Amino acid sequence: MQTKLWYWLLGVLLGMAPLVADADSAPPEVSKTTDAFSGHWTLAGTDLEPGAAAPAAVHATMDCKSVALGSAVTCLIAADISGARIEAATVIGYSPDEHLVRWMEISSTGEYHDHRGPWNGDQITFEPLTYTVAGVTMTEYFSVSFLSAGKMTWRAITKTREGESRLDLIGIRKSARTS
Repeated sequence: MQTKLWYWLLGVLLGMAPLVADADSAPPEVSKTTDAFSGHWTLAGTDLEPGAAAPAAVHATMDCKSVALGSAVTCLIAADISGARIEAATVIGYSPDEHLVRWMEISSTGEYHDHRGPWNGDQITFEPLTYTVAGVTMTEYFSVSFLSAGKMTWRAITKTREGESRLDLIGIRKSARTS
């Protein structure tokens, strides 16, 4: 009985060998994506909401670590916007089949995002994302640029029937990528 179990386990492991070999030959965009985001980031900038007289200051951290044997990063984003705390859990990875970066996120504000966008040099410009929160439909235009090693910018413009909100952040990597 135990011999059959070993043969079965051996068959499963040998059957997975081609999948492991494919993971080792992943396109360079996979590591480009994980390397770009991995580490502890501090972000600062502004958030301008419709009807606001002036933009609000934003201070945030983004902690990303490599997961799935280097195929993605998971990140916890924590932000303070005018005294309000917001958190988001994020998974970011490159999809070789789609030739796109995927940024999937669930936030404490009730937002669920699945951004998709290609690398264009050192910038990822995500497709416009339409979603609904508390019955309000929004469309977000989001891009992330890597200006140099350890420095990135975010720009997110979200359009609603009330107007446009604009988030502009600069991020500095404070520690090397983590695994």
